Amino acid sequence: MTTRERILLESKAWLVEKLSMDSNYFNNLKKTPKPNILWIGSSDNLVSIREVTNTEPGELIVHRNIAAQIRTDDLNLMTTLEDSIEQGVEYIIVCGSSNCKGIREVIQGIDNQEYRRKWLDDLFELYNENADELEPLSHVEKEKRLCEMSIKEQILKLSALDIIQQAWERKSTPILLGWFFDLMTGTIKEIFLMTASERLRQVARLA
Repeated sequence: MTTRERILLESKAWLVEKLSMDSNYFNNLKKTPKPNILWIGSSDNLVSIREVTNTEPGELIVHRNIAAQIRTDDLNLMTTLEDSIEQGVEYIIVCGSSNCKGIREVIQGIDNQEYRRKWLDDLFELYNENADELEPLSHVEKEKRLCEMSIKEQILKLSALDIIQQAWERKSTPILLGWFFDLMTGTIKEIFLMTASERLRQVARLA
């Protein structure tokens, strides 16, 4: 059986299972509440978001890219941000994880992959800026620490975006959360949190 055939069969089995539990399952999908969370994660897809958060369809908006990066040249991300804020999400979560392929490629290097190398430019720069701290660490510790650094960096990038700044001028949300998911333990650790008031305090200190 090919992968294509298996997926089509699994989709039929999923359909039967859902309808056996609730004959109106698909009609009810139209009645799902407005999402409260935008989750930005890695395209590795190692974390099953709905399982980890125990959420129902429609409760989350999900965006994935390599290494969970915040980049203004990612029109998919920027459109998702715009739509999420328009829908009134209260939280934006950037969740990195252990065993992230993008993080590993920054540490080990990339050969002959022009677009991946360009996409990860900011991460390479982050690594170089913190090489003195990262280099002495073991490989596992290095991956985890760089991922934590990146998560904080992405939250700071988010907080500086016009679309977030404009939302904060209207109200106190969204709250920005930087999380790290450890695949070895199944636990989530909060790395960084940013609110509208905290961002204002940061700007005031820099003024």
